[in-house]
Amino acid sequence: MTATQQGIWLAEQLSPGVSGYHDTAALRIDGPLDAEALRAAFGGAREVHEAMRCRVVEVDGEPRQSFDAPAAELAYTDLGALDEQTRAARVERLAALTATEPFDLEAGPLWRARLIRVGSDEHVLVLVFHHLISDGWSHGVLLRTLLSRYAAGAQDAALPPGPDPTAYRKWLLARAARERAAVDSGRALEAARLLGGAPSRVALPGLRGPATDRLAAAVELPVTDAAWASFDRACRRAGATRYMGLTGLFGHLLSRTSGSERTVVASPVAIRDGGGSGHLMGCLINVVPIVLAPRPAAGLAAALSSGREAVLSALRYADVPYRDVARALGPLTAWDDPVTNIGVEEFNAPEEPVRAGGVVVTPMPRGHVRLRHDLALSVARSGASAQLLHTVRNWSATEVRTLAQDLAELIVDASAS
Repeated sequence: MTATQQGIWLAEQLSPGVSGYHDTAALRIDGPLDAEALRAAFGGAREVHEAMRCRVVEVDGEPRQSFDAPAAELAYTDLGALDEQTRAARVERLAALTATEPFDLEAGPLWRARLIRVGSDEHVLVLVFHHLISDGWSHGVLLRTLLSRYAAGAQDAALPPGPDPTAYRKWLLARAARERAAVDSGRALEAARLLGGAPSRVALPGLRGPATDRLAAAVELPVTDAAWASFDRACRRAGATRYMGLTGLFGHLLSRTSGSERTVVASPVAIRDGGGSGHLMGCLINVVPIVLAPRPAAGLAAALSSGREAVLSALRYADVPYRDVARALGPLTAWDDPVTNIGVEEFNAPEEPVRAGGVVVTPMPRGHVRLRHDLALSVARSGASAQLLHTVRNWSATEVRTLAQDLAELIVDASAS
């Protein structure tokens, strides 16, 4: 297992079933769905994605991955006969139960799917994967695999080629070796020294902590499509991606709001470095700490560049396990993240409707998310959107909406500067 997986596994041992490491996606399917073709598509996806066959066993007290887990059954519920209000409530309840039911890590499988019929040509598909076998990038990988195989089955067409069915196992072995080499060479201590002087916890108006429940809610940044397009152009002028530019503006906002000159945010990074790894499903991430030190007097255009600089600096240590950076900082805390309470992520799941095999599949808003941090900026890799995710129990919703509005205004102002 990689260091990231070991940390997730340990969290499950400490809090079985309630660690929050479940990745959930919900899809609305409109049109004449062929349920048998969908079941076959899941079978085909399981054949090409080794992670879907994974379970975790202990060998001499150490966790190991075995790729012989049984296939998950596609659960089916028909709510078509219920009235609209009752049906909506039942769909929400079924989705919540599907998302939160614990996985048996040793027996497997570490994923489940439920198909809910809500009308003659309308279904909701709920997919839940344990984070041990999935990450944010994997949502898009799996959806593309699933839909391409569904379309081929529904139309009796040839199956598209898939990745090497053992590529994930090879990636895991290579990644574990790189992590050991990075730690042995002292790079964890080097990365920790770069964080010196930055506060580990950011105090923000409306934040009450620590959280006793990690259930999260999302506040969409109120930014128009035209404003996003203008912002993307401003980022390109600064040599930055949208994720880099937003990270820089996020640091600017945090500094202005908290009064801190330097802030550390944690970002999960997809370690997909060529060789076909971009087409793999699995837990292919490491968290990197990003040090944000905005220069307010330099203006917002400089904030975009500073975000680029901060992200690129952090990525130089992408081979260093986050766990070992935290250890190098000194005694670990009892927080969910021992380094910081603020996160930023780039989410790869498709957001636009996709047509496949006579149906239209539309990703639904993320629900039943459990957040490791008190506040996180989630940036869509495709489409025009970004959200502030926050833990429900220890935040004033009004303050989070204010932060979202302030960040949206910075996006508009940065585009014009």
